[in-house]
Amino acid sequence: MELRIVACRLILTALLVLCAHQALARCTGRDLRPMLTPAAEARMEAELARTPYAHGNHWIARKAGRQLHVIGTMHTGDRRLGPVMRRLRPVVLSADAVLLEVTSHETDAEMDRIMRDRSVFLLDRPPYLPDMLSPPVWDYLSARMARDGFLPDEVARMQPWFAGFFLDQSPCSETGGRIRGLDDRIEALAQRARIPIGSLEPSAAGLQALAAQPLRDQARILEYDLTSEMNFDDQVVTMSEAYFDERLAEGLLIQDWTMYADLDVPRAEVRRLLDGFQERLIDARNRAWLPVIERTGGAVLVVAVGGAHLPGEAGLLNLLAGKGWVLERAGF
Repeated sequence: MELRIVACRLILTALLVLCAHQALARCTGRDLRPMLTPAAEARMEAELARTPYAHGNHWIARKAGRQLHVIGTMHTGDRRLGPVMRRLRPVVLSADAVLLEVTSHETDAEMDRIMRDRSVFLLDRPPYLPDMLSPPVWDYLSARMARDGFLPDEVARMQPWFAGFFLDQSPCSETGGRIRGLDDRIEALAQRARIPIGSLEPSAAGLQALAAQPLRDQARILEYDLTSEMNFDDQVVTMSEAYFDERLAEGLLIQDWTMYADLDVPRAEVRRLLDGFQERLIDARNRAWLPVIERTGGAVLVVAVGGAHLPGEAGLLNLLAGKGWVLERAGF
């Protein structure tokens, strides 16, 4: 969840989502929530009051004798997930089936395909990255990518969102494979217990949602991320702490308020970019998941998705409520 550019600063909202690398530097992030002014705290409380299902990482939805355990996950590792998983173990073992965004097998196959066939993330016609970025940003990007073995022409033709996967990462999450995310743990337990596991979407859906952003917006985000001097570790730590407090919506709000605040960029423009990202990577996918959930057989299902998919008007919980499911917050 920590890529520095579009696949990081913004994917953080979904994901706590797609990233799998970790820098070796020391984490310098702080939880920004205790640092809010009284006015900012009042603004946050007012916004949270208008946000459906703003709190809670585990909800039970009931309808027509069926029961869904909707669990908001972290896709990256954290040692605090161990006790969480022990508490959720009976829930997973009670399920007739487990639904994940995408199973690990399908994710691995998709990433292998992308790394073998780089045409998947290359632009097939102008404008290319040097046409869309300022000269200093392009010079930095091409030099940095060269250290990862990418040729200049290949970097020039990259889709802007994809370039983010190969730049410096935040060291504030444990993502090197030693410590697994919550969805990985749930999937592993279900496999050991021989509980059927399914995907809510095709393996490439998340990446396709990123690529569906207008190209100029992708480049704009890339430019802003590479020129902003804010400490991105603060956002990573804030989101992580808010998640374990079961108050992820607070972290999402702070991310919205602070992103690019050090740049001379109108907040209306930042809001437009964030709204477009939210619609493509979160809201549209939530809507697409709903019929998959409802047609999956079984009296008890576990639905484990990134925590940012739960809250909000277009959040998965509110969409279920709109379909007649009765929701109750459960232990996490």
